[in-house]
Amino acid sequence: MIKRHVARIAVAGVIALLVPAFAAPASAEFSLAVVNDDFAAALPVDALPYANVQDLSTATAEDGEPTSCFGSTRTVWYSYTPTSTGMVTAGTGPDYPGIAVYTGSSLDSLTEVFCRPLYGYAPVTFEARAGTTYLFRTGADFAEQVTFRLDVAPEPEVDFSPPGYEPSVFDMVSFWPSVHDPAGLGIASYRWEFGDGTTSDAQFPRHRFTADGDYSVRLTARTVDGRSASASHPVVVRTHDVSIDRLGVPSTARVGQTVTVTVSVRNTRYAENVEVRLDRGGPFGYEQVGVDTQPVPVMAAGRSTTFSFDYTVTADDRAAGKITFRAVAAVLQNRDALPADNELLSTPVRVS
Repeated sequence: MIKRHVARIAVAGVIALLVPAFAAPASAEFSLAVVNDDFAAALPVDALPYANVQDLSTATAEDGEPTSCFGSTRTVWYSYTPTSTGMVTAGTGPDYPGIAVYTGSSLDSLTEVFCRPLYGYAPVTFEARAGTTYLFRTGADFAEQVTFRLDVAPEPEVDFSPPGYEPSVFDMVSFWPSVHDPAGLGIASYRWEFGDGTTSDAQFPRHRFTADGDYSVRLTARTVDGRSASASHPVVVRTHDVSIDRLGVPSTARVGQTVTVTVSVRNTRYAENVEVRLDRGGPFGYEQVGVDTQPVPVMAAGRSTTFSFDYTVTADDRAAGKITFRAVAAVLQNRDALPADNELLSTPVRVS
């Protein structure tokens, strides 16, 4: 919309008429002069969304104007009569001016509907009933140019972070919502649907999926006045798990003898690349004496993949009188769901 501001300037006895043009933003009705300074001159809001800019530096407060939850010597007025009932949200930019909402036909008959004080920041949201005229008073002594906005109350902003890993059927997965009500009334309820037929009304739920699969988890948040919105994210559940079934060692050995140590790795879920490390016990703990990596296919229960290591017995082993081996298995490309069964100690090998 283009507004024209007319000014007269006298130069050397000649009166010049200047008509500069101001281009307002497409989303706002812009006026350099305060035309809605008084209650009776309230600017009508014809349709939503609505935005209007006024320069409060020239505004005043008329005699008899209510103060409600804020007082100001610079105020402007707006009016709105909805054709249908619904929640509306009013706000200002910048946020610190106060806003009061009334019904009534004159200054001395106003009934306050809602009021946001100076520096209240949150928007004013209320149910506007069809056919009722609502009057908006907004202002602040220290404000200059202020934008008044009125719109249908927006839906809540809803999102959540899915787990940053592939959980297993043994994991309790935590979900953290990111929910905000831009209308300022607040969130009343949360509804989680985990895609496996189960739900939760907790704000911060923890959930265990009982089977591997691809699930669509959905969160629906509802405000105190009934507005709602939802967000969904996929959650991939995969249970990767190998275990050491057996650590085979001879019962006795002698110095200089090379013995074979076998490690049996069981896998019944997904084909994995597995690294097995063989450690030997000593006076200061365990030290690595061998490592091997190989594919471990899925096998039926009772069957396993064998890793073999050769170890030559030393004089230090004879001094200790025995050798205790430790095998540790690690899944390389995935997270092992139950790492506690990935480690096994051998029976002591007596050394002569």
